[in-house]
Amino acid sequence: MPEAELSTEEKILKAAEEVFMRDGYDGSRMQDIADVAGINKALLHYYFRSKDKLFEKIFDAKIQVFFPRLEQAFYQDLPFMEKVEFFIEQYIGLLRNNPYLPLFVLNTINKRDNSDFIKKVPAELSQRLIMSYNADFQQGKLRAINPLQFVISVMGMCIFPFLGRPVLQNMFKADSNAFDKLMEQRIEELKVYIRLILTP
Repeated sequence: MPEAELSTEEKILKAAEEVFMRDGYDGSRMQDIADVAGINKALLHYYFRSKDKLFEKIFDAKIQVFFPRLEQAFYQDLPFMEKVEFFIEQYIGLLRNNPYLPLFVLNTINKRDNSDFIKKVPAELSQRLIMSYNADFQQGKLRAINPLQFVISVMGMCIFPFLGRPVLQNMFKADSNAFDKLMEQRIEELKVYIRLILTP
């Protein structure tokens, strides 16, 4: 949607996302957000009384993006391996479109009074994945692994390149386009890894 067609609240949220993603919670100021939105600070406070309220609105939206809604795939009667492959496709696709999102979310839940924020992270996706693994393992379709460690490993293999992006780009002499291409290729690479890990 063109900037001119955005409502004042939409402009504020767009500006707040930009500032929070750039400066983090502690480094962001309401004046910075008002400046980026092209409004005065009084109008910003009319819509959002405090930085906390505005941040929570942005975080709630981002947490829904960071943990994509994969329930439909996870509840279907699909083999465990296919569910993991689908997760990898969706997760890396999401991170390619939001490369600074992992650092934003991790900084938030690690640095703030995070009890309320952690509760917003859905735990049922990993639980459902583990149940699916156990069912396929009992049928002899998968080799014995620790499913908790496997979930951690898959998430780590997806997220780490984005957390370590500056280091990796420097190491591989890759610009943004080259890095994005590398992440596109990583989807199939990770599928190979999980097949090697899971195949009996």
